[in-house]
Amino acid sequence: MKRILIVDDSPVVLAQLIDDFASYYEIVTAESGEEAVEILEDPVRGGICFSNEFDLIITDLLMPGMSGFDLADYVRKRNRVNRYSPVILLTTEKIDKEDARRHGCIAYFSKADKKRLVSMVHILLGA
Repeated sequence: MKRILIVDDSPVVLAQLIDDFASYYEIVTAESGEEAVEILEDPVRGGICFSNEFDLIITDLLMPGMSGFDLADYVRKRNRVNRYSPVILLTTEKIDKEDARRHGCIAYFSKADKKRLVSMVHILLGA
């Protein structure tokens, strides 16, 4: 089963995205960029060993501490296992697509446009 890491500081957004994707993919969530890095680097959580390889990473742009851009940069430059995993950025802000690409994101979507996000994920990973 394909695996998605979803990173967002909003429990409501995390719950919505889990609902959108859990029927099709294995979902792992993180509530911050820092927690995502821990998951990417150390797959042992709660005494259970998980794989830390993901087919897709979806991250919020604006989070306290490590931003979505920072996380995408980290994945591309420092995480050997997921260096080539696609990263999709979610935001409520207007951003320049070149900024997203410069940070290694393959796409970005408004949080209000979940239909396009869901379609893109299914195209990338198959459903």
